[in-house]
Amino acid sequence: MNSLACGLRSELLRYFSGYSVLGILAFSGLVPWFVANFLGWPQNPDRFQASDNVGIFWAVAAGIAPVATFAGGYLVTRESYYGTIRRSVVTSGAMSVFRAKYVAALAVGIGTALAGIVVWGGSVVFSLAPATRELLLAPGSLGPLGAVVLASSLGALWGCSLGWIIQHYYPTTILTLLIPLAIELPLMANAPGVARWLPSGALAGVASLPMEGLMEPVPAFLVSVAWTLVAGVGALWVVRRKEF
Repeated sequence: MNSLACGLRSELLRYFSGYSVLGILAFSGLVPWFVANFLGWPQNPDRFQASDNVGIFWAVAAGIAPVATFAGGYLVTRESYYGTIRRSVVTSGAMSVFRAKYVAALAVGIGTALAGIVVWGGSVVFSLAPATRELLLAPGSLGPLGAVVLASSLGALWGCSLGWIIQHYYPTTILTLLIPLAIELPLMANAPGVARWLPSGALAGVASLPMEGLMEPVPAFLVSVAWTLVAGVGALWVVRRKEF
């Protein structure tokens, strides 16, 4: 446990060093804004009841999950990019580093979700009607927060696995951040029967994104876990066979 705690501390210190974490924080607010505008909200929030607007807010917050996926992969790809991952593996052992990055990915996924909700929520909350704003800030409306955090946590673990498998910054960025927004999000709107089985579609189902054809939260969670496990097994296979 001590080695895992030390590894986690090292991973988080490395993650928060430099200015790149500010870019991730900015994206955690920008991506939900992109999703909201794709859905046409909140330009005309008055056409919905206050309770519906609250539901849409939390559903759109699921757009933070791709950012968390990127952040989870960044824990690996940053070291690959700067060529320091070999030193980490030689110093601490491949499996110790492997485990520490997954625990760090879970922490980063939770932190990204919470930070993104604060950043994006703060940018839109004052554009909402007073009744919606009051209901949104009520303790009883915070239940979906757990679903958003869960989706982001699963996304971060998925991204960490992709980082280990690919170990290259740019392809991992394309796979974790650009493809979900450029391909999977339009598929959710136009071919939900296909998108629901994809990683981002499953995460959207976990957070109940308001699109027809997506899975309910429980089966979506199971699909997300399946994707995470398959990617994790693939990452473990790569790490055990790779000479760093």
